Amino acid sequence: MGLDNAGKTSIITVITQRFGFEEEVARLTPTRRIARDSFKFLGIEFARMDFGGQKQYREEYLKHPEKYLMGTDLLFYVIDAQDFNRYIESIDYLEEILLFFKEEQEYIPICILFHKFDPQLVDDKDINKRILTLKQALTRYSHAFDIFFFETTIFDIKSVMDAFSSGLSMLFEKMEMVSQLFSELSKNYNSILIALFDAKGITLGEYYRPHLHLSEKLKIYEMYIELHKRIVNENRNLLEFSDKFENGERFSGIIEVLNFGNLDFYLLFIVEEDKSDLEKTINILDKIEAAKPQMENLILQIIQ
Repeated sequence: MGLDNAGKTSIITVITQRFGFEEEVARLTPTRRIARDSFKFLGIEFARMDFGGQKQYREEYLKHPEKYLMGTDLLFYVIDAQDFNRYIESIDYLEEILLFFKEEQEYIPICILFHKFDPQLVDDKDINKRILTLKQALTRYSHAFDIFFFETTIFDIKSVMDAFSSGLSMLFEKMEMVSQLFSELSKNYNSILIALFDAKGITLGEYYRPHLHLSEKLKIYEMYIELHKRIVNENRNLLEFSDKFENGERFSGIIEVLNFGNLDFYLLFIVEEDKSDLEKTINILDKIEAAKPQMENLILQIIQ
């Protein structure tokens, strides 16, 4: 939900397609009323509703909220970070929505996305200050709702997928155990990244080496998307790869498919290359096999 032109449908398009979405986003027109679709995550089917944000539709939703909002498990509320003039209007709309949930005693998780936070704005002090002010204003609802903030942009697909993955993880209590396991495993392997994705690219858990630059995280995620396409197109279960960051640091990794019935999960494991002893790097990659039973057991706990 959110005002018109906040970027709600663009976000859904990015999540659904993950690559090759640029032309479709450019052709998008304002959503009329509510666009409904469904998707499966961890074997469970979810109904997803994209609420058109034009004023006449917002008035209709708020006039009959029991018809449109009852039964909601998770809300993504999208604010156009660049549209300063509509900040107050957007917050007023969100407050009306939260008031309904509060009256119904439905204290669902709320993910607030400051969208269109494009790469060139990351260091913009003015917009960062404005967003911080909004976050501080919205924390007054945190005593009743679990509220989480994200800065997103379609020019950084990882920012969108992270927000969506984090939201869904709130509906599965055991998912946080995956990241905890990866954090523990990283101590044994000097890993740059350990991550687990479902077939649609939703993150079930991840560990990044501390202080890894944003540009390096983006490179890894973009590389993962390409590797995922190769695995599917070549009908493979395992790929090994090697690459380097802009600073020249080289890394090696594997991407492996873990099968559970009709569900596929993708394990991504990346370590820093030992230039003086590449055999050591290979041995580290091989050792990740020893940790797979723990991961598989954890996945089974989540999907059962």
